[in-house]
Amino acid sequence: MKTVNTHFFPSLFKSGSSLTGIAACMALFMSFLGDAYGIKDPDNQGRWNKPCKDGPDAVVPGFLVNMGPTGARGILKERSFVVKYIFKKSPASDVLRIDDEVYGANGKKFSKHTFGDGNHGIEGPIQDMGLAIEDSEGDEGVLKLMVDRHGAKLEVEVQLEKLGRFADTFPVNCAKTDILKKRAYKYLMDNPGGIDSQGRCIATLAMLSSDDRKVFTAGKRMALAWNKPYNDTTRAWHLGFQGIVLAEYHMLTGDRKVLKTLGKTQDLLAKAQWKAPIHHWKSKQIKNIDQSIIDKHQALYEGGFGHEPYDVIVARGGGGYGPMQWPTCLALMTWQFSKQCGVEVDQQAVDRSFQFLDYGTTNAGKIAYGGEFTLNNGPIDSERWKSSTRNGASHKSGLGYLVHKLSPEREGSKEMMKLHLSNIDASYKDMPDGHACALMGLTWGWAGTYASDDAKLKKKVSSYYKAWINMARCHGSDSYVILPARDYADFSYYRGNIRNHTTAAVAFAYSYSTPKLRIQGQEGNANQTSDSRTNRLPKSTQGARRTFYSPDRKRSFQGRLVSYDSKSGKVQVRMNNGRITTLGLADLSKEDQTYVEKFQSQVE
Repeated sequence: MKTVNTHFFPSLFKSGSSLTGIAACMALFMSFLGDAYGIKDPDNQGRWNKPCKDGPDAVVPGFLVNMGPTGARGILKERSFVVKYIFKKSPASDVLRIDDEVYGANGKKFSKHTFGDGNHGIEGPIQDMGLAIEDSEGDEGVLKLMVDRHGAKLEVEVQLEKLGRFADTFPVNCAKTDILKKRAYKYLMDNPGGIDSQGRCIATLAMLSSDDRKVFTAGKRMALAWNKPYNDTTRAWHLGFQGIVLAEYHMLTGDRKVLKTLGKTQDLLAKAQWKAPIHHWKSKQIKNIDQSIIDKHQALYEGGFGHEPYDVIVARGGGGYGPMQWPTCLALMTWQFSKQCGVEVDQQAVDRSFQFLDYGTTNAGKIAYGGEFTLNNGPIDSERWKSSTRNGASHKSGLGYLVHKLSPEREGSKEMMKLHLSNIDASYKDMPDGHACALMGLTWGWAGTYASDDAKLKKKVSSYYKAWINMARCHGSDSYVILPARDYADFSYYRGNIRNHTTAAVAFAYSYSTPKLRIQGQEGNANQTSDSRTNRLPKSTQGARRTFYSPDRKRSFQGRLVSYDSKSGKVQVRMNNGRITTLGLADLSKEDQTYVEKFQSQVE
């Protein structure tokens, strides 16, 4: 494996940081050839005996594999689990014992798990037991486990609920999803807090998608509780997650109270973005290479987002390792959503981030972790890097798909959407191996997949991960906990209250059964479909939704053209929030002026 930089960012380890747990591992920079996600070894990198500190899982003696709703947790072997903890009053209590070796279920021995690097997926005991749980819950609920107890071969029965099976159309039109989704929502409402901005984002989005008025109301409260502007030292992650939530909330409800905060977010994103000239402190460590070459590669960082705002990092004199594709994609989604809300954005900043994302996307659709396409351990051939046909990082392709789906006005976005779905199709088994955080990997890998129109791919991905969901489901079947992944920096289990984080992620996946949000692939919403309710003009007198630009293309917004008065030069555009704004034809770009004049001539 190629050597990777291990330059840590000390301030990211502060107690109480909303990225505690993933920040440390994100400071290990993935190299392009180091694509093996590290080593998931039989010792779980020493974590079998390393407990978490928060939430209901703090009583468990380490990062063990949750054995589904049985209530048992165990160490993963090649073909078995060794039980190391059993929750009291769970189905497994008084049935299984500590140090029991479970090597099969429902009459079938577990197949072999492949330890080590590479995208091996969840095949082996995790998948086999997850599927056995599915079979048992689809029948009478009896899970028959094959156990080696100090050399004695036994078959014990664990009584689970008769919940039925996940439908082939999961999560849509699925009775089991409906049952479990209701319980997950209740768990999150009964156990609030303990989550960072990632968990806060997806928990809120999940609840806003609910048909249950009580849950939906809770989602609105969560969104409005976030309606407070951050400051110019706030990490880019928070800006992106908050912006996505507030924009989706506004487009769903029409509530304008969040627009001021969303506007402030635009200023903060502009300050956080990496902008030329780039002076990357790490470049000083690169020896025997002409400075002009280093400068050329440093310039390719422009448009990206790191942990801290760029100005903060520069003022401090360094730290970290540069911008990453994850927070850059979140910023792009926030910008595109803001346009749909009628909030003006800095289009040049948007274009810079798209360029950074493009630099970091190979011809196979694989998205880089950070800037390894240009200046990781030294300058590399960026064009050669981009030409790779090697698939992988399906989790980031889910995020990339969403970014381009929200950007239909951009040339090539349709092709990029197809490319990212193709990459997911080829590498979907690596979703839980998202560098630094398996949970983020699964969340956004699923989100991109479920928001697509590719029914075959959606069935392929959901069918594969039903076993994972069953195994992550805790006893009581109302909450979930992350399973160990392969990444060498897999610290998901230690990020705050991991039970709430994981339950929010699965609830978000379930919420695609009742999609209402743009991020879920919906163009409209329940509160903005009636012409009379939103005071819309008939659609026949409106243009298609499009992005309008200022003459210098530095600013843009989205809306539908309503009318143009050639005598006064006044143009009326209905914004996505239903409000009509009036501006002069000269306030628009040449392309938009041509569009307006052509539209009006057709109407007349």
